[in-house]
Amino acid sequence: MTHQPDPALMTTPATTTLDDIHPCTIRGEIDILTAPAFQKALFDSIGIGGSTVVDMTAVTFFGVAGIEALLAARDFAHQRHCVLCVEGSRCVTRVLEVVGLAAAFDLCEKPG
Repeated sequence: MTHQPDPALMTTPATTTLDDIHPCTIRGEIDILTAPAFQKALFDSIGIGGSTVVDMTAVTFFGVAGIEALLAARDFAHQRHCVLCVEGSRCVTRVLEVVGLAAAFDLCEKPG
């Protein structure tokens, strides 16, 4: 039996805001089984120029495969001259802090 990622895990709206911000909302667990879909959602949301805001405030687990996907997305965004901003849940920001990668990302907090 193969694992299928929950379709509600990732949402990548096709729209861009007036400020040229590309939103991407991620929820659930990011592990070795869901990382490919996570990376695809990230790459699909990264535009040319502007900013991509990755809302990961509803992520409940963030493993090594997720870190690798996020690093690949950061590099892809850089190539496309797009700023990648991550709004992480405590588990996301804590993992990035522990592995020494918090400074490698533009971590932002959701207002409110």
